[in-house]
Amino acid sequence: MQTENLTATVHNSCPQLDAARVAQCTLITLDALGEHLSEDTGARIASGLPNDAGAALRSGAQRPDTTGEPMKIAVFLDKIRDRTELPPEQADSLTYAVAITLAHMLDADRLKQLRDELPWELDRLFRD
Repeated sequence: MQTENLTATVHNSCPQLDAARVAQCTLITLDALGEHLSEDTGARIASGLPNDAGAALRSGAQRPDTTGEPMKIAVFLDKIRDRTELPPEQADSLTYAVAITLAHMLDADRLKQLRDELPWELDRLFRD
């Protein structure tokens, strides 16, 4: 799946947003998810993504390792709201749409590794 297809899928869940804004915010969200992955896991997950999306996830994973640290879903959503500068409802919809799209595009092994390494409360993002 190309980055354009990824963002188009996310945009279908967030039609109230401009497509270019969805593309930008999708990368911001992937970067934020990457912050909760080890660098090795981030690289492995990113290898199953389109170039821009993979680079965003890897970028987040290259920051100081926060794996194993708890993260409340509300705190994560606040982080996305701040970084995207979207209103709460739009930021939350986009965050869930990115996670669900990511879950559908990764193979089973990568998805399991992603979900296993993320803080347990963030697993709620990946439920349909």
